[in-house]
Amino acid sequence: MKPVRILAGAAFAAVSAFAVAVPFDAARAVTITNGSFESGPVVPDGQFITLNAGDGSVTGWTINSGSLDYIQGYWQAADGTHSLDLNGLSAATISQLVTGLTLNTSYTVSFYLSGNPDAGPTNKTLDVTASAGSQSYLYTIGANTRSNMDWVQETFTFLATDSSALLSFVSTVTSGGTNDNPAAFGPALDNVSIVATTPLPAALPLFASGLGLLGLLRYRRQRAAA
Repeated sequence: MKPVRILAGAAFAAVSAFAVAVPFDAARAVTITNGSFESGPVVPDGQFITLNAGDGSVTGWTINSGSLDYIQGYWQAADGTHSLDLNGLSAATISQLVTGLTLNTSYTVSFYLSGNPDAGPTNKTLDVTASAGSQSYLYTIGANTRSNMDWVQETFTFLATDSSALLSFVSTVTSGGTNDNPAAFGPALDNVSIVATTPLPAALPLFASGLGLLGLLRYRRQRAAA
C-alpha cells in the first residue's frame, strides 16, 4: 500500500500548487483609489470648480493636461454626489497609477459615462488607455439632463504587462460648444472600478498534472482491490 500513499500525497501537492499558482484573491484585490471622485477639494453643493493640468487635489488622480470640472451636485452623479466633466475650458487627460497587478492577467475597468448636457457637441468622446491597450468611447447627448444624466456603464479590458499600469481617461472633445467656450462641454465620468478577469495561464498545466495523478491513484486502488 505504500505506493498508493505516496501517489496520494503527490496528487494533493499538485492540486495545492494549482490553488496557490492562481492568485484569484490577490488579483481581484486590485482597486481604483477614489473611483467615484468623492474625495477632493471642497465644492459648494450644486456647483463645480475648474481644475487645471498638474492638479492632484482629487485624491488618487492627476490631471495630466487640459482642465476639467469637478462636479458636486451640479448634475446627478452615477455614484455618490461627485463626478467629472473631462472638459473644463479644454479637453483634459486624467490618470491614476494602478499597482499590484499580476503579470499576464487580464483586467476589466468599469466606468460610467455621460455627457455635459448644457451645450454641444452632441457626441461626447473619450479614450481610455492602460498598458498597451486603448479604446475609444462615445456618448450622445439629447435624452440626458442635469437631473437625469442617463449614465451608461462601459468597460475597458487590458492585459497587464507589468505589476503596475497607468490608467488614463482622455477627452477628445475639442470643439462644438459655444462661441465663447467651444471646448468646455465634454464627457462626464464617474464610478471607476477594476477587477481581474482571467487567471494565470501558467497554472493550468499544474492543475492538469494533479488530475492525472488522481486518475492514476484511482487505477492503482482498483488493481489492488482486484
